[in-house]
Amino acid sequence: MDLPLPEMSALMTLKLTLSTPVEMNDLVFLNTLPRLNTLFLATHGSGNKPVYPEEGKHLAVSHPKQGQSKITTLNLGGDPFFIFWATSFFRSRFLHTFVAKIWTTLDDNIRPGLLLMPHILHLVISSNPKVQQFSIEWDGDLRGDEYWDWDDERLSIPEEVFNSVNRLRDLKILSIKNIPIFTADFTSQLYYGLPRLPSLHTLCLVPRSVSREDVLSLPKIEDLAVVCLDFPSLRHLTISLEDIVETPSEVTEIMMDPEHGLKSLFIVSPFGELETSITLSQLIPLATYLDSLFPQLVDVTSYFESADKLKKGGQRTLECWENLDGLLKSYQRIRTRSVRNLLEGRAEKS
Repeated sequence: MDLPLPEMSALMTLKLTLSTPVEMNDLVFLNTLPRLNTLFLATHGSGNKPVYPEEGKHLAVSHPKQGQSKITTLNLGGDPFFIFWATSFFRSRFLHTFVAKIWTTLDDNIRPGLLLMPHILHLVISSNPKVQQFSIEWDGDLRGDEYWDWDDERLSIPEEVFNSVNRLRDLKILSIKNIPIFTADFTSQLYYGLPRLPSLHTLCLVPRSVSREDVLSLPKIEDLAVVCLDFPSLRHLTISLEDIVETPSEVTEIMMDPEHGLKSLFIVSPFGELETSITLSQLIPLATYLDSLFPQLVDVTSYFESADKLKKGGQRTLECWENLDGLLKSYQRIRTRSVRNLLEGRAEKS
């Protein structure tokens, strides 16, 4: 594609849809727009082919114009292979906001590209450790009979990705939602590997199990204490946890931050909905623990209220978190009343 655009030299934001197949040569003309800093780029059609990076060479330069972009905000929509190669082309030290939405419906030969998500993450954060947002999601469904070649080394998670994560300092939004994971412990490694991020505002780690037999290693409920210690500015947390009813009996003072301002917390089952209900006797210690960590929680239910989630069997899940919400609200009312009574008592004495 050769599109000289001298009359668009002042263009700063561009929304563009390209027909598939899309190759790196088709993206070069975007480098000729000197002031372009925000790009919304999507594909139309199903003509892309599954082109994998070579094993261990996903960071390699494969085009002479690659890495020359000065785009700061990149928003991509398409199949996972397009997103990988577009990210590879546009990644640079200038890119600080990355958002990708994988198309819902994927052909069988394209679906394995979902497993390239860690490679896409590595492309972005290795180019700019000062990146402020990385968000990628897929809202498609798996039938349960998909073929996944777990021996394909091209899809193996690069070990260096966790070292790159540890160098992040300015991250404000990290969101990985509904993406199948090649390695069972990727999410827990990522969560534990995050450094102290004083600016982190939104964190969403919701991996996708490819089958009921696929057991993911996930953070545990007690690991929410990391939020208080390392993410003081976090306001929105959506996360998959294991053993959520195994609530710690107490919260140590070092973990508590009475001023922590987390507003929304959504605990998502690896399969999307709770397999069994959580009893009231299990919810009470869970609510007590969460209230100790996050006394300003406002929302633990809205994530589960969409018609689509309820249609997929999420009614039990919603009812459970509505019960949890009731307990949290009662604790907050009791605390507010106690503080008011204490202040009124002091006023009377004075």
